Amino acid sequence: MLPAVIAVGAVCGLPAGAIMSLPARVLEPKTRAIGMGIFYTVFYAGSPVGSTIGGKLSTSLGSASTALDFGAVLLLACPAILWLFRRIVAGQNRAALPST
Repeated sequence: MLPAVIAVGAVCGLPAGAIMSLPARVLEPKTRAIGMGIFYTVFYAGSPVGSTIGGKLSTSLGSASTALDFGAVLLLACPAILWLFRRIVAGQNRAALPST
């Protein structure tokens, strides 16, 4: 059982560095400090909010697996959110380029 837990942790932990680097890719150096502050504030404020939502869903539906299902749905939404993030960044870069 322990090797499976370690394997899942290793695989699920891989994208953390990439996710944490996303704001630095789009923020200019002069606004990076405030942007990273806002990013981490939202990130760490979202942790208890997500846990609370998962707990309330588990309580209302009467099954602890509901919280895990909620987490799985959020995890499956991540590629779509990343795609949206990249589209927004691409649109900003296009708007910043002078037209010829």
